Amino acid sequence: MKVAIAHDFIRHGGAEKVLEQLHLVWPEAPVHTLLDERGPMTEGWEVRSSWLQGLVPPRYYRWPLALFPGMVDRLSGKLDPELDLLVTSSVSWMKSLRAPAGVPHLCYIYRPMMFGYERQDVFLASYPRPVRPLLRALVKRIRRWDQRHADAPDLYVACSKYIAELVRKHYRREAEVLYPPVRLEPFLEAGRRTDAGDYFLTALRLESYKRVDIAVEACTRLGLPLKVAGRGPELERLRAAAGPTVEFVGFVSDEELVELVAGCRAFLFPSEEDFGIAPVEAMAAGRPVLAFGRGGPAETVQEGLSGCLFPEQSADAVVEAIARLDRLELDPDRIRATTAGYSEQAFRDGFQALAERVVADGPRQRRG
Repeated sequence: MKVAIAHDFIRHGGAEKVLEQLHLVWPEAPVHTLLDERGPMTEGWEVRSSWLQGLVPPRYYRWPLALFPGMVDRLSGKLDPELDLLVTSSVSWMKSLRAPAGVPHLCYIYRPMMFGYERQDVFLASYPRPVRPLLRALVKRIRRWDQRHADAPDLYVACSKYIAELVRKHYRREAEVLYPPVRLEPFLEAGRRTDAGDYFLTALRLESYKRVDIAVEACTRLGLPLKVAGRGPELERLRAAAGPTVEFVGFVSDEELVELVAGCRAFLFPSEEDFGIAPVEAMAAGRPVLAFGRGGPAETVQEGLSGCLFPEQSADAVVEAIARLDRLELDPDRIRATTAGYSEQAFRDGFQALAERVVADGPRQRRG
């Protein structure tokens, strides 16, 4: 098939792991994006960035917010009309691309426009306070644009059942569910050759909405060793709140993360995530996960078998989950077995089958 791929922003995160697998399925496909951080993953790819490339530093990729709807609309008119399929990988923007006439559009969606719906306050918190009222008005206008484009994909594929429900709520569309790809092999191997240690581990970007603060508070209160991997704007505030048993290890490479996960007693995941790749990686290593019981981890962590879910984002709830963990006798091999369906190959096979189906079905009737 002649395919084009579109991805909001090429950065370094879970969405890019999905993009990498999509490109493996269609290695000749051009990748359209608003901004590319130019990491090693895209070397040799045909990446078609917007005119913002080189003008906006990667750390400020959100700032040209008002420009993005018009840029997406203009890109819709520039897509190759001879395509067999348009594939979009989208949090906020590329799901709104309108494919050329007669070309089906398959959208892998991580969440309906984050800042337009449930997480608007979190999004606005990253901007200076004086400009937030103006941004609220702008976001309201962008949300109307987003709603007008809700019918652009012929098929939505959600990264979890949780996100499929949000697609139904905000776009009034049904979505298939296909879990994201997880690179299981290094964690499976490391977990088998490494004994679990005595420390807890969390690995997240240190942003306020990730709620790393409750993991830090819980382990400080209990005097338990906690390693915090990651960086972000909350680092200094978390350092100030942490006790002597909490260690901030900063950014770690993929190889270092594998070893940290394999050596931990349990993995703490206090964030509400669309899916959450890190908990699945920890379970592949045979390590139990203590996670907030909403979002993706509620679908991947099995209570009493591969870890514990806590019902609210509070230090008290984390303390109680740690106490429950202490009462469990968990089998690392049984924990590992729960991750079998999340492999990279399973994702590629599943996505390719969906692509073939949507091409065979052809485009659905779209509004204007």
